[in-house]
Amino acid sequence: MGGFSTLIILLLVAVASICDMTAPAIICSEDLYLQAPDTGNNLAVDFVAACTDNSRGDVNLTCSHESGTVFHIGTESVSCTCSDPAGHVSSCDFRVTVTDITAPIIECPVTLTREAPSTKNSVRVTFEPSCTDNSGRDNLTCSHSSRDKFRIGSETVSCTCTDPAGLEDSCEFDVNIVDITAPIIECPVTLTREAPSTKNSVRVTFEPSCTDNSGRDNLTCSHSSRDKFRIGSETVSCTCTDPAGLEDSCEFDVNIVDMTPPAIICPGDLDLLAPGTGYNLAVDFETACIDNSGGDVNLTCSHESGAVFHIGTESVSCTCFDPAGHVSFCDFQVTVTDTTPQTIICPDDLNLIAPGDGNNLAVDFVTVCTESSGGDVDLTCSHQSGDIFYIGTESVACTCSDPAGHVSTCDFQVTVTDITAPIIECPVTLTREAPSTKNSVRVTFEPSCTDNSGRDNLTCSHSSRDKFRIGSETVSCTCTDPAGLEDSCEFDVNIVDMTPPAIICPGDLDLLAPGTGYNLAVDFETACIDNSGGDVNLTCSHESGAVFHIGTESVSCTCFDPAGHVSFCDFQVTVTDTTPQTIICPDDLNLIAPGDGNNLAVDFVTVCTESSGGDVDLTCSHQSGDIFYIGTESVACTCSDPAGHVSTCDFQVTVTDITAPIIECPVTLTREAPSTKNSVRVTFEPSCTDNSGRDNLTCSHSSRDKFRIGSETVSCTCTDPAGLEDSCEFDVNIVDMTPPAIICPGDLDLLAPGTGYNLAVDFETACIDNSGGDVNLTCSHESGAVFHIGTESVSCTCFDPAGHVSFCDFQVTVTDTTPQTIICPDDLNLIAPGDGNNLAVDFVTVCTESSGGDVDLTCSHQSGDIFYIGTESVACTCSDPAGHVSTCDFQVTVTDITAPIIECPVTLTREAPSTKNSVRVTFEPSCTDNSGRDNLTCSHSSRDKFRIGSETVSCTCTDPAGLEDSCEFDVNIVDMTPPAIICPGDLDLLAPGTGYNLAVDFETACIDNSGGDVNLTCSHESGAVFHIGTESVSCTCFDPAGHVSFCDFQVTVTDTTPQTIICPDDLNLIAPGDGNNLAVDFVTVCTESSGGDVDLTCSHQSGAIFYIGTESVACTCSDPAGHVSTCDFQVTVTDITAPIIECPVTLTREAPSTKNSVRVTFEPSCTDNSGRDNLTCSHSSRDKFRIGSETVSCTCTDPAGLEDSCEFDVNIVDTTPQTIICPDDLNLIAPGDGNNLAVDFVTVCTESSGGDVDLTCSHQSGAIFHIGTESVACTCSDPAGHVSTCDFQVTVTDITAPIIECPVTLTREAPSTKNSVRVTFEPSCTDNSGRDNLTCSHSSRDKFRIGSETVSCTCTDPVGLEDSCEFDVNIVDMTPPAIICPGDLDLLAPGTGYNLAVDFETACIDNSRGDVNLTCSHESGAVFHIGTESVSCTCFDPAGHVSFCDFQVTVTDTTPPTIICPDDLNHMAPGDGSNLAVDFVTECTDSSGGDVNLTCSHQSGAIFHIGTQSVACTCSDSAGHVSTCDFQVTVTDTTPPAIICSDDVHRTAPSDGNTLAVDFVTECTDSSGGDVNFTCSHQSGAIFHIGTESVSCTCSNPAGHVSFCDFQVTVTDMTPPAIICPEDLDELAPGTGNNLAVDFETTCTDNSRGDVNLTCSHESGAVFHTGTESVSCTCSDPAGHVSTCDFQVTVTADVCDRECENGGVCHGGVCVCPPGYRGDNCQHPKCPRGCPSSMTCVGVNRCVPIAFAGPRNGRTDNNSGSGRRGTCFPLVSYNQRIQTSYIKPVIRNIQISCGTFGLQTCNSQRLEYTVAYRTVYRTSYRCGWSG
Repeated sequence: MGGFSTLIILLLVAVASICDMTAPAIICSEDLYLQAPDTGNNLAVDFVAACTDNSRGDVNLTCSHESGTVFHIGTESVSCTCSDPAGHVSSCDFRVTVTDITAPIIECPVTLTREAPSTKNSVRVTFEPSCTDNSGRDNLTCSHSSRDKFRIGSETVSCTCTDPAGLEDSCEFDVNIVDITAPIIECPVTLTREAPSTKNSVRVTFEPSCTDNSGRDNLTCSHSSRDKFRIGSETVSCTCTDPAGLEDSCEFDVNIVDMTPPAIICPGDLDLLAPGTGYNLAVDFETACIDNSGGDVNLTCSHESGAVFHIGTESVSCTCFDPAGHVSFCDFQVTVTDTTPQTIICPDDLNLIAPGDGNNLAVDFVTVCTESSGGDVDLTCSHQSGDIFYIGTESVACTCSDPAGHVSTCDFQVTVTDITAPIIECPVTLTREAPSTKNSVRVTFEPSCTDNSGRDNLTCSHSSRDKFRIGSETVSCTCTDPAGLEDSCEFDVNIVDMTPPAIICPGDLDLLAPGTGYNLAVDFETACIDNSGGDVNLTCSHESGAVFHIGTESVSCTCFDPAGHVSFCDFQVTVTDTTPQTIICPDDLNLIAPGDGNNLAVDFVTVCTESSGGDVDLTCSHQSGDIFYIGTESVACTCSDPAGHVSTCDFQVTVTDITAPIIECPVTLTREAPSTKNSVRVTFEPSCTDNSGRDNLTCSHSSRDKFRIGSETVSCTCTDPAGLEDSCEFDVNIVDMTPPAIICPGDLDLLAPGTGYNLAVDFETACIDNSGGDVNLTCSHESGAVFHIGTESVSCTCFDPAGHVSFCDFQVTVTDTTPQTIICPDDLNLIAPGDGNNLAVDFVTVCTESSGGDVDLTCSHQSGDIFYIGTESVACTCSDPAGHVSTCDFQVTVTDITAPIIECPVTLTREAPSTKNSVRVTFEPSCTDNSGRDNLTCSHSSRDKFRIGSETVSCTCTDPAGLEDSCEFDVNIVDMTPPAIICPGDLDLLAPGTGYNLAVDFETACIDNSGGDVNLTCSHESGAVFHIGTESVSCTCFDPAGHVSFCDFQVTVTDTTPQTIICPDDLNLIAPGDGNNLAVDFVTVCTESSGGDVDLTCSHQSGAIFYIGTESVACTCSDPAGHVSTCDFQVTVTDITAPIIECPVTLTREAPSTKNSVRVTFEPSCTDNSGRDNLTCSHSSRDKFRIGSETVSCTCTDPAGLEDSCEFDVNIVDTTPQTIICPDDLNLIAPGDGNNLAVDFVTVCTESSGGDVDLTCSHQSGAIFHIGTESVACTCSDPAGHVSTCDFQVTVTDITAPIIECPVTLTREAPSTKNSVRVTFEPSCTDNSGRDNLTCSHSSRDKFRIGSETVSCTCTDPVGLEDSCEFDVNIVDMTPPAIICPGDLDLLAPGTGYNLAVDFETACIDNSRGDVNLTCSHESGAVFHIGTESVSCTCFDPAGHVSFCDFQVTVTDTTPPTIICPDDLNHMAPGDGSNLAVDFVTECTDSSGGDVNLTCSHQSGAIFHIGTQSVACTCSDSAGHVSTCDFQVTVTDTTPPAIICSDDVHRTAPSDGNTLAVDFVTECTDSSGGDVNFTCSHQSGAIFHIGTESVSCTCSNPAGHVSFCDFQVTVTDMTPPAIICPEDLDELAPGTGNNLAVDFETTCTDNSRGDVNLTCSHESGAVFHTGTESVSCTCSDPAGHVSTCDFQVTVTADVCDRECENGGVCHGGVCVCPPGYRGDNCQHPKCPRGCPSSMTCVGVNRCVPIAFAGPRNGRTDNNSGSGRRGTCFPLVSYNQRIQTSYIKPVIRNIQISCGTFGLQTCNSQRLEYTVAYRTVYRTSYRCGWSG
């Protein structure tokens, strides 16, 4: 049946292989290009896709998008797939592009107005312009972002919306920020300042603050910070105005208080040496006191100069009072150094006993240091008396230093002795369980020891973790401290045996029964071992030598150890029968098969007899009555007895067939020819039945043969094994239903020729039909047809004779290689307009493309762009769709022909300064030019010096083109300066000793810049007499012009005669008995010859406390003139009270065991009223005292020599311990039957007192000692607690050899696959030591080969004694050989036939490694026909054991073709493109030599884009076998993106700000055409501050390549700071002086917002003398630009006989005019900047047209009473262009003089605009009657 099933499977495979191998034909729509509707971003698109299949069956056509699907704006791919019933799949795809042509719609909000907050000058404004676009996506950008800050004012926001298609819309709106918040000013609170020590005025710094949301404000105050304020109170008023004219004001007071104490001066600290013969020293020194008031001061010191100072350091403090009661202090130190060193005394070495409960002792001792001067000393020791000293010896070092720095040293030792023994503690008895295999245990224990020393040495007879044998052992421990004192203890360790004995049984025994019987006496060995080493009781269910019957019996054994523990083991004994039985089979049988079947039931008889009469088991391969099939079969019978003996016999049964088979053929078969062939493999299955069940069916054609188109007859015959046969036939019809196969080339990419736009293209197409007939192949373009630049599709159609049709198509792309032509205009030369520096320039550039396609033309400047004066280059670039780029450039030159316009100031008049005949004059001519740049030069520079008189200044302005304009003006310098007067400084002089007056000489001088004579007079003449005290001298100087100057100074005459001081004589007094000090009264006197007040002070006050000894009192007396006198005396206090001493009570100490003396510590005490004493004793504390009693005597003496004494006893007691004796080390022999021995020994302990002692040892006499060496430690203690110890060793030696036992002979059966067996055995060894080393020639579990081997074993105990034994191991072979067949073989028939010689390998291995006999039904190399055949093999080993195996050989015709793909390809993309045409080769061959069909997903030469794409190839042969391979093509982008940064950008900051929005251009492109990621650190249009900032840009492409570039943006500040000086100041000097502190305010601001440096030649608040002085101010900004201004300050003396107008004040014959007026009588208003020639100055800083001033002859007399006023040209307007440094718009109402009479009202309104960094105003005036 197995062969029949295989045939059925092969037939099914053959039928399945005749199938449809042609993929369906699918057709997609062409690419679709559609426009999106205006109202949406998507479009429903209809398209057609079709699919047909040669099977005529249903196909499954699916597309990624359904027809009618909505497509969004952009391009989407539609892919379609068609599968036929056979599972073949075809696909196609096309693109749908929906284009957006509708621009987006943007809406901006209306103008937004917001109020600025009160604290800011900007507002974040939220707005939301909207943009709608049919794409649903848009990019909305605005010049400002919503939530941006907008400053006060108006700004326009521009917005643009761009959709993805690049269409855009824009709008704009205004944002107005209105300021309605007034500024907030804050003044400081009242400021109080102290006048400085040398002046009556103070410069006061204050900083009122003003905050305004505009960020700009004008803060002015009535006084400037840093002005001088005189003593008293002044009010400061401040006002703050913001740009909107809103203001706030505040005021505060400044109070100047005179709080300065007088200046006192002491000498530095004095360091002096005391004389060698004394301890005192008279010291002279000087002190002084000066007060800014010039009045008398009172200076006193704690010690007078010349006072006596004692050794050491004393402070001298001085005090000075000025007339206002202010006080000053100073002090200094006088150090008198002692040159004589001191004496130090240490105690003798101290020997002390440590306390029993500690390792340290507090030790008291006395060290003494005396200083010959009696002064204090500093005594320090390394240890203090009472410090803790530890057991052992420590050194004490002492150092004594006196105040003079002398140092003395001494040292001694302190020894603390330990007499306290340590305390040891042992654990209680320890009980441990012995392990199962050992007679000892490692025991862990931890005895403890404590000692007052904190250090001890603890030793034990056994170490923790030592092994202890079963039984009990005593452990003895001793602890010894560093002093050698010790304590001991012991404890027992009990080891308990809890382990049952180890019982050993032999392995199971397999034995052979003798041939004459069924029983066998069996010997075996069992053993039992116990870890205790004691006797065991071993019993078994069978004794060794017992009789065992054939079969298997169990033997069980039991073992008891002395402790009653029990163990068990068992084994089996098998006795095998060795006599085989007898079997008889019948002869061979020959029978006839029935006609209706192939089998027959056959009866037969076999017989088996067993000689033992036992049961047998008879089995046959067939049972009697079994069915036998036609043919011959063998029957094999086997008989086995219970002993496993086997006997066999066999015979054959032959059944003969005499019935012919019956054959059946299929009906006519019709098949469709495949698409590429004219024949078909046809599967058919005729059937044949035969009673034999086996037949040989052959046909004229085989199933799966090829049948050509048409009809053929197949004839079949069936033959049975007996040679009987039957036959039949049928027809096979092959029908052609396949369309032809059409082949188009791959898409073609070609280059257009340089001279045209078309290209003739040759290509090949082919059409093949399986019919072999003519086909009709047509294409939409013929080969050689002309193709235009671009891409065109070629479609081809092929019809075969049967009318079947096939299609294919491909694309032809012709690429343009000719770049376009670009033309720029010639260089342009143009004239700049007269009113500007730039020109809008129109020009034309042309770019033409030879193909006529669109081009992209861009230029660096657009036609109509603004070009500035000079030459600029224009660069243009043109690119066509093919990526070709052409460039050209030209220059645009704008020439300036307009001359600049210069304006000079009017005549300038200045006053000469007080000390010079020239003045630095500031002026600023202006020049404007359309270029915005000019070079203005003058014959004199602004700020040049001009001498008194008149000079003309000529100025010329030249523009960059060399055109110029010039002007000139006069400068007049007038001398208005009074003479310079000089007085001497204040004079401080000493009065003579004999009087109180002094004639004083001094010098004064007066100088005038005119060089003429001057008149100098003073209130005192030089040489005049001045009295003691201070007088003022004032001087006045007049020059020839009548100008006057003043100066003054002070003359102070000081008293130089000192006063007289008297001290008492030295005082000698007695100290009280209960103290060391005394209050002492005394009197000192001081008189001053002038009768004035004096200041008397002493180092001690009368009634002060004086201590025992002698102290000096120093007194000092000073008068108001600062003279100082001193005197001193001594106070001696004498001690007459003796000290009081106290001794300790009697002291008792214990003598140590080895010494007859003890160091004893004691501390007697002494007290004395002096606080100092000298205590001495006959013995020192820590002296050694011998056993017995001694008396110690002590005496205490005070500094006065008075003394007291006492004594006490010291008793030393003897306490010595006892003596202990141990035996010598013991050496003994262990008994033969054990590992231990009871040992007796004697130890003795005697006590010198004869008292009882306690003697203990770690082991008791008679204790058990194990083999080896053990220590015995003994300890003896007496009732007093004294402890003595000794120890010895006990060694037990082993002389008994061990006993070994081996198992009996072992028999094992070899396994089926090996010739060896791992055999387990366990010999035993016992030794009295309980430890042994058992070794064998073979290890248990070693492998033993078939046969017999002897095992030898030896046992050695720890001392080297040994015993040995041996046994045999037999290995028996009972295994049949192992036969190996190959697996079923599936082979491919060769291409040229249907038979195949098949080689195969079989093997037979026997564990005996002997020769085997291997035979097979087929030899290797035999020929096998297509189909399946069985091969059976048999193997016999030398022992007659047999093994079988079989396998099947199947020969199949299934040879697929061989396909070869190239390795993965890696190519670099070209630098100028994103794709690459790649060539490759694939191959396919078939062993049959027939045609193959090779297709790949990409054709060789196809275009591959950057990245990795897989190419899959498939090859099929004519039999339908398919082979595939694939590889990858990687195109790598190696070109980084091209990044272009702008050149460095240089811009000029605006004049009114420090930032600038800077536009620049950066670009990044990538050759791949893919998106790039382009970022810069700053965006174009970003705000840049003044200075240089770097802009860095980074660009990365999809391949990860990165390019960088950077450039710098420099914003240069070209605007100098704006500096403002006040107008010239005319001030009146007070009548009592000739100078005046003048306050003024200068300001400086800069557009950079940075700090400015403003300095003036005079500070505000500086003192100006009578006359005129120039103040020049300079301001520099961070960029180094400098601006200057100056003004004059005129101080006029209040002496005048003139009538001054307009508020002028007459002083000294001169009118001092208020600001804004000039002239002898202040009759003329001042316009410091001058007025143009057509205007006149009519008010302060006000110029009006001359006509506006009115005629002088129109004046009428106001005294006539008519009240009529003259004609005044009531309506006049005038436009004036002026320059100013002010930048804030101002609207003012002013009153100006209309002609020479009357007043009219003028409204002045200024409209400002900016040119460069100057601000220019246009002002209109209207005049009307004021009534």
